Order: sequence, then C-alpha cells, then structure tokens
Amino acid sequence: LSGGQRQRVAMGRAISRKPSLFLFDEPLSNLDAKLRVEMRAEIKLMHQRLHSTIVYVTHDQIEAMTMGDLIAVMKDGVVQQFGTPQDIYDNPANLFVAGFIGSPSMNFITSNLAIDADNAVFVLVENAGRTMRLKLPFDAGRLRQYAGREIILGIRPEQITDRSTAHGDGGQELSCLVDLVEPTGPDTLLTTKLNGTPVTCRTHPREAVQPGQTMTVSFNLSKAALFDPLNGERIV
Repeated sequence: LSGGQRQRVAMGRAISRKPSLFLFDEPLSNLDAKLRVEMRAEIKLMHQRLHSTIVYVTHDQIEAMTMGDLIAVMKDGVVQQFGTPQDIYDNPANLFVAGFIGSPSMNFITSNLAIDADNAVFVLVENAGRTMRLKLPFDAGRLRQYAGREIILGIRPEQITDRSTAHGDGGQELSCLVDLVEPTGPDTLLTTKLNGTPVTCRTHPREAVQPGQTMTVSFNLSKAALFDPLNGERIV
C-alpha cells in the first residue's frame, strides 16, 4: 500500500471503533505534497461527517489553519496562544506566533519609534538610503514609554502591495528597490530591504517589475503589530 492508502486504512480502523475523540500526531508528515492536500481534505470531511472531536498535532501551519476550529500554538511545551485560526493570524500574541502562522511569514522590521506631536511614527530607511517616517495607527499616548527606543514592526506581505491593488485602502507609499521577484500565479512576491532587513511584498501579477528596478509600494498599517524586542511580546 502507498503512504496515502495506509493512512486511509488507519483512519478507517479508528472510525470503526466509534471513538468520541481522535488523536492525530502528524499523520501527513511522510506524504508528498499532493497527497498531503488530498488527505487534509479527507480528514476535514470526516470531521464534518462524524461531528467528533479531533486533537491534531502538526508542525505545518497550513494544516493547522485550514483544518482547525481552534488552534493552540506551543513552544517548548508552553502554550503561546489559543484561539480561532483567524484571530491568531490577525492578532498574534508574540513574535513566535506571528512568525509561525502565515505563508510567507510576517515581515519583522526593527527601527526607532518617535512621537511626533500626537502621532506615533516608525522611522524607516529603504535600500536606496532614503528615510521615511511611517505614521502608525495607534494611540501615541500608549506608546510614549517606547519613544526613542527600538521596537519591531510586524506587517504581513499582503499589507505591503502595489498601488493598483492598494487603491483606496489609505496606505502610505514608499519607493523601494526590488531585489527578488517570485511569481506564484495569482500574485507575485517581491523582496526589498528596509532598515537592512529583507521584506516580502505581495503584488498583483500584472506588475512586470524586475530585480534592480524601483517600485512604489503601499503600506496598509491597519493590521500591523508592534513587538518588544527584549521579550518578544506584542505591544499593540
């Protein structure tokens, strides 16, 4: 039997016992990519049909996001965050969770925080050497204790995109030098550098930009997060 067939047989044996709880410990880890997708769908359909409880252990965040009603993200045996897939994706509790959930993973940019009048500002240096001050959509009073300190801005690739895709989202624009272009079909991933850190942007595939060219990208900071570099905990 193939790996996928053996997994189906194992699930059939488990179902025949009519348990109230299933425990799956990385059941798809030895399967190829195509079979993993097929088996992931089969397990989810089985869950919907049987209405039973499944505890599913995995190191694959895509499996966790697509299959789980609730996710417990663990590190060194300690639960870092517990919640729905969407809540963990949108509101990660710390750097570990933010970096683990999402593909490509969240961008982390370290720089200084400034308080300009009543606004919190994140100071960026793009890879052409120019400086830009990003106005953060957070209460400046809450962040005043971090003024002049380094903090980490977490922003997902889909929140840094091209002008046409970002139309009407109120994003702040920055001209950047493109280092890498990765077409994926439905979108294109661009890599640039900000503050010396590689940053991934998700753009529309019609943006025919090449490495070495300059492109204007838009930052939508409405779902960005700030983290304390000392302990990795989320500030806001």
